[in-house]
Amino acid sequence: MSDVYWGTPGAINALANPTVMFLGDSWFWYPISNLPRAIHASFSTHDFLVIGRNGADASEWKDKFRKDIDRAFKFYGDAVQALVLSGGGNDVAGSADFLRIINADCSKATSVKECYQPGQPESLLSGLFGAHKAVILKFRAHNPRAPVLLHNYDNAWPSGKGLFGPSDWLKAPMDAAKVPKKLRRDLFKDLIAQLHDMHQALAKDAALAPVVAIRTAGTLPEKADEAGSWWANELHPSVRGFQLIADTKFVPELKKFLV
Repeated sequence: MSDVYWGTPGAINALANPTVMFLGDSWFWYPISNLPRAIHASFSTHDFLVIGRNGADASEWKDKFRKDIDRAFKFYGDAVQALVLSGGGNDVAGSADFLRIINADCSKATSVKECYQPGQPESLLSGLFGAHKAVILKFRAHNPRAPVLLHNYDNAWPSGKGLFGPSDWLKAPMDAAKVPKKLRRDLFKDLIAQLHDMHQALAKDAALAPVVAIRTAGTLPEKADEAGSWWANELHPSVRGFQLIADTKFVPELKKFLV
């Protein structure tokens, strides 16, 4: 029976034959529900391999996770039929990272643009572009054929709710920077919309092809009074939310490629 393997050693020990590899952050590793598990429900005859960890930054792929990535690509890179990346969310979320891209005092801002520090989020996105391009080129050295799928999360609600209590992902840094409440959700929505634009630029790079930029933002219902049923906390969808994103965005794309 096929399964989802968390880390290359587990796949090797099980003599698995992964056909889809996932590299990324908590949207792939969240313990209650996550995208690989939700997607796997539609591909029960396939083994999936997940590398990375909760809280992983895309900027860490080149160093902190280099050995894990190199090992996964060495053992399975040439045979997988798709690589799925999840990166960028943790490069923004949290007080340290978020406060690098917004002004220390946004209290007088009347638009999202007025909240950004000079040169942001362009500088952030340039770094993410480089991190994605480098790991895709590394994958291409093993596999020139398989598609690389990218996603841009969804339009989260900065509620301050975390996994086991308050979090510092979105609301806390916005509180610290005095971001007007009417701009808070639009600020995050703007960031992940620009993340999708960056993904589209990667998809146009012939050296990386084929790359599929999936616009996942906007999949979950927008009604504030329904947010609780679609979001487990301010950064991660609920079981129901992950399944909706998997079924409507990822499964149709992967069905084009998986044999």
